[in-house]
Amino acid sequence: NLYSPNMARSVVVVVLACLFMAEENNAVFTPNIVSDLSFQKTGTSNSSSLYTINAPGADYTRDVLLIDLHGSRYQMGYDYGYLLGAAIKEMYTTFLNSLIGNHPVGDELLAKALDWQYKKYLGLQVPVEYDEEMQGIAAGGAAVGHDDIGDIIKRILVLANAPGDIKDFLLVLLRELEPHDTEANEALSKIIATTPHKFRGMCSMFGAYGSRTEGKKLFSGRNLDWNSNTGINKYKLVTVFHPPGKNAHATFGFAGVWGALTGMSAKGVTVHEANLEENEITFGGFPWLLRLRYVMENANTTEDAVGLWQHTNNTVGFNHMVTSASDAQMYAEGNTQYFPVVAIETMFNYSAYFHPNDEREATAVYIDKNTSTKTQIGFPLKETVFRTNNGFDPIIRQHFMWSQAPSSDSERRYLIIHDAFLDYETRGVPIGLAEAVNITAIVGDKGHQHPYECTNNTDGSNVLSVAFAPSDMALAAAWERNGGSDWRPAACSSYLHFDMTKWF
Repeated sequence: NLYSPNMARSVVVVVLACLFMAEENNAVFTPNIVSDLSFQKTGTSNSSSLYTINAPGADYTRDVLLIDLHGSRYQMGYDYGYLLGAAIKEMYTTFLNSLIGNHPVGDELLAKALDWQYKKYLGLQVPVEYDEEMQGIAAGGAAVGHDDIGDIIKRILVLANAPGDIKDFLLVLLRELEPHDTEANEALSKIIATTPHKFRGMCSMFGAYGSRTEGKKLFSGRNLDWNSNTGINKYKLVTVFHPPGKNAHATFGFAGVWGALTGMSAKGVTVHEANLEENEITFGGFPWLLRLRYVMENANTTEDAVGLWQHTNNTVGFNHMVTSASDAQMYAEGNTQYFPVVAIETMFNYSAYFHPNDEREATAVYIDKNTSTKTQIGFPLKETVFRTNNGFDPIIRQHFMWSQAPSSDSERRYLIIHDAFLDYETRGVPIGLAEAVNITAIVGDKGHQHPYECTNNTDGSNVLSVAFAPSDMALAAAWERNGGSDWRPAACSSYLHFDMTKWF
């Protein structure tokens, strides 16, 4: 029941046979997709509403929330802070405690460093409309007794922009603090010396269209493999934005994350991210969480998205991806000059753009330092682009800090996606939403266990897993669930099937 890839390839992996097909013996990993969703309104503020999502048959002990935001930029922010202020405060405190523990210097000094970083660097290129939203969040939070919610939102933007190693991140903060601020410098030095944690960044993403898919429509997927079991999944959240004069769009993540870990717009544009550990980095750019929202609310095509990207600035190294349902429709009608999927490999002051079957990817090799043996590591395909946590642009590769070896975890997951596409192609099975969920779920990090199995483990890092069907304004999203010894990865949790026409 398992498909073995071409043995001529340097890395041999075992790939899951097509799921969701008639032959029961092939269904060795079948994510639970729950479509019967209902929404119970639990709060309102002005024209915005907060809902609890009821999903019979889902395995979450706490329901997912959805907040539907309307009004001016300030008003949307105010309603968010007013309706979720307590949740944001709790989430932030819980996350920091899981990250650095109850450190004797306390959270106050780290907060001071994060506030300084945002004010001095990361906040300088934030467009005015997002400043207005965050002013609203601060006011809304204060209205329910939480005066620091506006600052917390900005601190989370800084934390989300961090390199993969928390010690590297704290060293950046330490280096950039005012030299005379000895108290904060000493505090951060102690945290660096004692903290064992990293920002785990093992994300993955793909987009597929054309002859690979049902009706030649667009499908995409995104995994957030990050610090797990931190307690933030108590407030799993879908945020629907209706910015005045811009594209409505939805983001998927957790309370307090003001921006797009991933998302989809009413125009069928989806956005994705994966860590790319580069040594050319800065905090003097556009925070990526807000930058991806900026793309969704302003772009209708991947060409639009690239233009927006080129007029804004990178920060830390990331792989990003943008897909467009309108481009997929044009491609399906025979206009093959349209590219429904673009991957963007980034670092400070440099971006590399990739479409299917890119020569840079096809010719990428790893050279063993001891034997000088060359091993192919790039395997692009037609009508799809996929990425994990390494790049294929030559300049990006020169500055990459993690392993590019064929045995690396990033390469292993890259090949899992590659071979899943080959398997569907070989069988003649077009990819629909169920298949997109399957590809997304198998590559979501499950720790020590086999990628095609979900056992009762707690060592994975997959906290968010979303498959999109933007041509149909639909998606399926899963979150990590439970906590402590009962924690389970998102890819092993129920995927909630959303019809976004109800919200856009």
